[in-house]
Amino acid sequence: MIWWLIDEARARLEKASLVALQEENDWLTSMRVRFLDNLQLCVDVELAHRGEKFPLAVIYPINFPDTPPIVMPHDERRLSGHQYGAGGELCLQWRPDNWDAAVTGAMMVESAYGLIAAERPPDGRTGAVPSDHRTSLAAELRFETWRLMVPKGAWASLEGHLSEMVVKISLAMTARHTNRVAHLTTIGAPGNELWVSPQPVLKNAGTRTGYLLRTRQDMSALAQHGGGEIDDLSKFLPDLAPLIGNQELPFLIVLEEGGRHTAYDIQWSRNGLPLLVPYRIIEEGELAKRSASSRDEISTKSVAIVGCGSIGSKIGASLARSGVRKFLLVDEDVFLTVNLVRNELDALAIGWHKVDALADRIQQIVADADVVTRKVALGGQTSAIAMDATIELIGDCDLIFDATADPTSFNLCAGTSKRNRKPMVWAEVFGGGIGGIVARVRPETDPPPLEARNQITTWCEDHNKPWEAAPKGRYEANPDEGPSFVADDADVAVIAAHATRFAIDILEGGETAFPFSAYAIGLKKAWIFEAPFDTWPIDLRTLGPWEVDTGSASSDVIGGLMAELAGEDVR
Repeated sequence: MIWWLIDEARARLEKASLVALQEENDWLTSMRVRFLDNLQLCVDVELAHRGEKFPLAVIYPINFPDTPPIVMPHDERRLSGHQYGAGGELCLQWRPDNWDAAVTGAMMVESAYGLIAAERPPDGRTGAVPSDHRTSLAAELRFETWRLMVPKGAWASLEGHLSEMVVKISLAMTARHTNRVAHLTTIGAPGNELWVSPQPVLKNAGTRTGYLLRTRQDMSALAQHGGGEIDDLSKFLPDLAPLIGNQELPFLIVLEEGGRHTAYDIQWSRNGLPLLVPYRIIEEGELAKRSASSRDEISTKSVAIVGCGSIGSKIGASLARSGVRKFLLVDEDVFLTVNLVRNELDALAIGWHKVDALADRIQQIVADADVVTRKVALGGQTSAIAMDATIELIGDCDLIFDATADPTSFNLCAGTSKRNRKPMVWAEVFGGGIGGIVARVRPETDPPPLEARNQITTWCEDHNKPWEAAPKGRYEANPDEGPSFVADDADVAVIAAHATRFAIDILEGGETAFPFSAYAIGLKKAWIFEAPFDTWPIDLRTLGPWEVDTGSASSDVIGGLMAELAGEDVR
C-alpha cells in the first residue's frame, strides 16, 4: 500500500514541515515535490553553503513512517564522509538503527545541512563529524569495489630497513563481476623476499607485480587523488619514474612515515594515459581465537582419513580448520557430478580423484598443511605392495578415521589400529537419513575396534526392533554398482560433525569430554528414535588390554623358526 494514501494527515504534515523549514532558513533555496514511477513520494531540495549548491533527493520509502526517508545527492558526488559510497545515501542523525516515527522529512533535511556545513568549516579546512554509531568492516566494504588484503606481518617485515625504500611486490588477483580483490603475497624481489604471505595459495587467481614505496615525504597529492587519468605520473611518483616503463604499469603501495597507507593499481586508459584505480587496504589480523580446539597440540598430530566421500571430506575440512596440519588421505574413487549433493568438494573437483581434490581443499584452508594421498581402496583390487605400504602409512598416524562404511575397509583399519595401538574413530549414516552412529576406541581405555563394533551391533539388536542401520546400497553414488545410499547433505553433516568432535577430543589428549565412546544420533522419528536429535549413548565395555599375540619366544626360538621357514640356517 502507498503510505500517503493511507495516512493523508501525515502526508500533509510532511509538506507543511518542509515549507516551514524553507521559510525559516535561507540555506534551503528550493523545494519541489514529485512522484517516482512506483508512486513513491520524492522531494527535491537544494541546499546552499558557502557559495556551493547541494541538490538532494528526499525519497519517502513505501513503509514510511516505519522506516526513515532516504536522503541522497542527485549525482554521483561524494558529499560526506558519512555517506554510503559516491552518490549514495547520507548517514544522518536518524537512521534505521535509531529511527523514531515522529521524525519528519524536514528534520532529515535539516540534519543533512548540518552534516554538510560541519564538514566544510569557514577556515577552508576539511571538518570531521564524529560518528554516532559503529559500522562493521563488512558494511564499509559494500561500496569498496577494489580491495587489497594485507596479511598480518607484512608491514612488520619492513622494520629495521631503510625509511626511504622501493621494493618489488607480487599479488594474487581475484575478480567477481566488476569487483577486484588483490592479495599481497610477497614483499621483495623473487629469491630475495623480505616477507612471504602465510595465507593459502589461491587457486585460479591472476597475478600482478608492482612496487611498495616507503617514504618520509608527504604524498597527500597522491593519497587524495580519487582515481582516474593522470597526464604525468612522474609528478606524483618521482622516485618510481625510472622503474615505470612504457608497457605494463605497476600495482603500487605507498607507506608514509606518518602512518598513512594507500594503494593503487595503475593501468593504461583507453586514451593511452596512466589510470589510477584506488584500492581500499584491509589489514588482516592474526587468526582469531574462534576455535575451542587446542591448536598447538593438534597441529603436531597426524590423521589418516580412509574414505574421502561425503563424511570423509567434511571431516577433513573441519579438522583442518580446527588446527590439524598433517593428513593421510586414502580413497581410490573419482569425484563425479552426482557427488555434489553431499560432499565438501565443489564442481572444480569433478573428474579428479577425491584424495587429490580434498588435498587441494585442505590446502586452501591452511597454507602449511602436509597432505599425503594414496589412491587405494582398502581390500580392493590393487597390488599387494601398494596395499601393504598404505596400511603401514595408516598405522604411522596418530589417529585413524574410517569414513567408508565398508566392512572390508573397517576390518583393515581395525587391525591396523590394534596392531599399532592407535586410536580409531568411525561414523555411519543410516539409510533414509534417520540418524547415524559415531564411535571411537582408545588403546587400553576402550575395547579394540572389532570388539567395539560387535558390542554396538549387539546393542542395536537388543532393542528388538528391525535394525535400520544397515545400508541398502552403496554409501557413495556410483552408477555401476547399484543404487546410492539415500541421505541428504544435512544428515551427513550432523554425523560428520559429531565424529569430528570425537577426533578432536582424542587429538587434544587429557581428560575426555565424552562419558561414552559411542552414540546413536537420531535425525527423524524412526527406529528407536523418538524425535530428531534423540541421542542414545552406547556403553562400550573394555574386556582387557589391546594385546597383539607376538608370543614370548626367545631369540633362539625365533631364529629356529626363521631357519625352518627359509630352509636354511639363519644367524
